[in-house]
Amino acid sequence: MRALTQDRYGWDALEVRDVPDPMPGEGQVLVRVHAAGVNPYDWHYAAGQPLIARPMLGGFTGPRPRVRGADLSGVVVAAGPGVTTFAVGDEVFGFGAAGTFGELAVAAVDGIAHRPVDLSHVEAAAMPMAAVTALQFLRAADLTAGQRIAITGAGGGIGHFAVQIATARGADVTGVCSGRNAAMVRELGASDVVDHTQADFTAGDQRYDVVFANAGRYPLRALGQVVVPGGVVLVNDGSKDGLLGAMPDMVSAPLVSRFRPYRVANVAMSESGADLAALAGMVTDGVLRPVVSATYPLDDAVAAIRQVAGQGHARGKLVVTLV
Repeated sequence: MRALTQDRYGWDALEVRDVPDPMPGEGQVLVRVHAAGVNPYDWHYAAGQPLIARPMLGGFTGPRPRVRGADLSGVVVAAGPGVTTFAVGDEVFGFGAAGTFGELAVAAVDGIAHRPVDLSHVEAAAMPMAAVTALQFLRAADLTAGQRIAITGAGGGIGHFAVQIATARGADVTGVCSGRNAAMVRELGASDVVDHTQADFTAGDQRYDVVFANAGRYPLRALGQVVVPGGVVLVNDGSKDGLLGAMPDMVSAPLVSRFRPYRVANVAMSESGADLAALAGMVTDGVLRPVVSATYPLDDAVAAIRQVAGQGHARGKLVVTLV
């Protein structure tokens, strides 16, 4: 099959080439990939950043798996031993275990769900990592109807899903984004929008029960100043590189929570077929939809990854198409 591969860290190591077809193992299916979502996760693997994360990325000199990509939407073409919940011909979306920027990918059955019939493969591929992250962070905050929440990076991949999920839960949503994304964020459910290029929402008088911070634009102290006593600051920053990346923020979160009148939470997203099924139900109910700002063929996948590197892309999702 053709796939975007990488033998070592660095942008110049990414190459589309022919590689052996993967084979599904116990509890896995083989999926013919129609489309694959692009995430900051992919540029971390491509660049090997932050440096402290390299052992978790597969090694100090190069990442594993060698094929890039995590999100997928496609059709099951084979099932491994022990698989009973999916069959050949099923259309699925979710997480690929061995890279999804390729014509075929294996996926664990507990990391996929049936594709919502209301979504195309391109739209479904945009959802898994970003939408599940938004769902799991908001669950950690125990967000309820009537609460006020500010979501920074509201026009981006995770942010635009968070706006919709929070709205569906009955929360009063303020979206913080660039002016070019303001109309989209309002359309997705935000009752108020702050253009971060024109105003600093942490300097205003409004207070929130929850602040969901994406992309690290604001220091934690500033975010804490706009949270009500007993409120929650959700810290999600996939934009930092260097030696430690966002590790200091993750380590300090529980310490800050002990000495401040608010709680700081950082959630490690976990692959979940159950959460994907719940999100699919929200799509069916008409309260959630992905925004795909651009698609790229496999041969241009590196350009797509570069678009999400750091804070370079902030409007919905990018998707690589393979069929």
